[in-house]
This record gives sequence, structure tokens and C-alpha cells, in this order.
Amino acid sequence: MLAGINQKVFLNQWGEPEAQVGLSQIGKLNKLGTLFLITDPKEEAHLSVWIYKKKDRILFFTKEKLISHFSCKKFR
Repeated sequence: MLAGINQKVFLNQWGEPEAQVGLSQIGKLNKLGTLFLITDPKEEAHLSVWIYKKKDRILFFTKEKLISHFSCKKFR
């Protein structure tokens, strides 16, 4: 339901996330799937992961648009 919302909306409403991770796709291995390299969240990345522990949310963004979100408790 929240898919497609811009990152700036979350920054304005929720403030800075408690944790941020940037993931850049570096390739694919047949049986292992897609490989990602953890990058500085301030650099442009294929996928950005924002964690709001106090709000119990993990958000996944690509091209600054929300693509998925989960409860921190259910993500384990």
C-alpha cells in the first residue's frame, strides 16, 4: 500500500532512520542468486535499506521510491 512513496516523504514525516545501508548489485551466481556489495548509504546505490527500530519498520527503496516494507520483528 505504501509502495512508490518517495524517500523524502519518510524523512519529512519520520526523520532520519536509526540505520541506513546501501546495497550495490555486483553480479549473479547461478544457484546463489544476486550478489550485493554493502556501500556507504550516502552514495548512489541500487537498493537502500532504512531501519526505524522505534517504529518497528524496515524499508527498501530503489531509485528513491519505496518498493517494500516489513516489521522488524517479522523480518528475522
